[in-house]
Amino acid sequence: MAGLLGLQLLPMLLVLPCNLAAQEVWQSPTYMIALEGDSVNITCSSRGPLLGLYLKQRWPNCSNVIYYENGKEPTVDQRFQGRVTFSGLQYNLTISMHHLQLADTGDYACQAIMNDEVWGPGTLVVVTEKLPQTVNTCQETQLIHFALPTALAMGFFLVGLGLGAVCVLRRTQIQKLCCAKEKNSVCVVYEDMSHNRCNTMSIPNHYQ
Repeated sequence: MAGLLGLQLLPMLLVLPCNLAAQEVWQSPTYMIALEGDSVNITCSSRGPLLGLYLKQRWPNCSNVIYYENGKEPTVDQRFQGRVTFSGLQYNLTISMHHLQLADTGDYACQAIMNDEVWGPGTLVVVTEKLPQTVNTCQETQLIHFALPTALAMGFFLVGLGLGAVCVLRRTQIQKLCCAKEKNSVCVVYEDMSHNRCNTMSIPNHYQ
C-alpha cells in the first residue's frame, strides 16, 4: 500500500517544480534613482506563455500603470499618458517611463497573467528634485569672483611686461643714437656772455 502511494505521488513531485519554474517572473533593476525629467527602464521577464502583463504601482498608491498584451493596443494609465514606451515581446518586455515627476516615486511591480497571477519582485524608483536655478547662479557668481581677480592680475602683469620691453627697446635706441652722434659730429658748447652780464650787479663809481 505504501509503495502504491509513493508511485502515485511521484508524478506530482516531478510536475510541481516545473509548474513553479514556469510561473516565475523576473524584474530588473531592483531600484533606481533618477532626476526629475529623466527616464527609467523596467524589464519584466517570464518563462512560458503569458495571457497579459501588468505594471502596477504598489506604493505609495496602488494603481495600474500599463496593461500589455501581444497583438493589442497597450492600456496606459492617464497619469502616464504620452510618457510610456515599450520594447521587446510580452514575455521579455521593457517599459520605459519618460519625463519623470516627483509624484512618480514608488514601488513598481510586474504582474504576469498566466494560469494564475504571478508578481515580480518589484522595482523601487526614487525621483529626486533637480538643483534649483539659484544654486547654479551662486556657483556661477563664485566662479566669476574667483576668475575676475586672476584675469586682472594677469592683465597687469602683461601690461607691465610690455612697458618694460618698450623701455628697454627705447633705451637701446637712444644709446645707439648717441653713439652715432659722437662719431659723426663734434659737440660745441656755447656760453651766452650777455646773459651772464645781465645777471651781474653793477657797482656804482664813488669817484664821479
